[in-house]
Amino acid sequence: MKKIILTISALSAALFSTAANADISVSGSANTVYTDAGGNSEAHIGGAVSFSLSTTTDAGMTVSTSAAMTNDKDKKGANNATTGLSSVTFGFASGSITLADDVAVPTGTGLVGELVTYADTNLVTHSNDVKLNGDDDGSGVSATTSIGDMTVKGVYVYDDLHGSDVDGGTGTGQGVSVTIPLGSMTATIASASFDDAGSDSSTFGGSLSMAAGAGTLAVGLETSSNDTATHEGEAYSISYSTTLGSASVAIGYTGYDANSTTSSLTDVTFSQSLGGGVSLIGEISSLTGAGAAAPTSSTDETQVAIGTTFSF
Repeated sequence: MKKIILTISALSAALFSTAANADISVSGSANTVYTDAGGNSEAHIGGAVSFSLSTTTDAGMTVSTSAAMTNDKDKKGANNATTGLSSVTFGFASGSITLADDVAVPTGTGLVGELVTYADTNLVTHSNDVKLNGDDDGSGVSATTSIGDMTVKGVYVYDDLHGSDVDGGTGTGQGVSVTIPLGSMTATIASASFDDAGSDSSTFGGSLSMAAGAGTLAVGLETSSNDTATHEGEAYSISYSTTLGSASVAIGYTGYDANSTTSSLTDVTFSQSLGGGVSLIGEISSLTGAGAAAPTSSTDETQVAIGTTFSF
């Protein structure tokens, strides 16, 4: 990804006791993707221009934020938005703290087989996916630190409506994740809970990734407990990613057993770099079982996506 780096210095030493230096990086991305789900075909054209801003205090603390102008990459039509400048991250030698209007509790850690980005917009409704019952994000604070070789992250959401209402949010949540290197393997475990206007739910998940043959194998487990039975149960997930020549290929499978029904999801992704930040991509996703709703005129159990992505 190409970046434009701008350095901004104080114009006059008379205005500041010390020179102020800030880094601003600008990057861009775009995509053109064709999708089809049972004959319902769509074109998704999207992208983003992203701005990252950071500075460093005399004591060595970094302060950073970001903003973006986007058009949603996996929706048809124009979905333009301006986002960002709603979070600030303070970086220290031992970790970082982020205050933001959009932080998410760590859930879905074990769903390593859910791989697609574009080929899931018109899949049939999934009635027994394993997840929190309601929201999983909002205004809040997150903190990350290292303990030995481990990386620990904690999150607290105090307003699920993203309104920065510290003591009056209708929904609140919290969670913690731990990533542990184990030789050539990496293990991650995470626990999260949310009180969404009186409806309580929680998830616990874990994943283990390791080198296998010419690629990477990942296995995961995700469980959920809810006040409502819809998403209460467990999911077992596996994925394998490798390269074929210069192309990247991955396949994932997830089996769900929740709400007294079962379903399964199979994802396959392909990416071939064409140079200059341009890649040819392909995806297919298939959802079957009792937890998958019947196809409609606009949805199907299988969706495919092909297109190009660009990075600038």
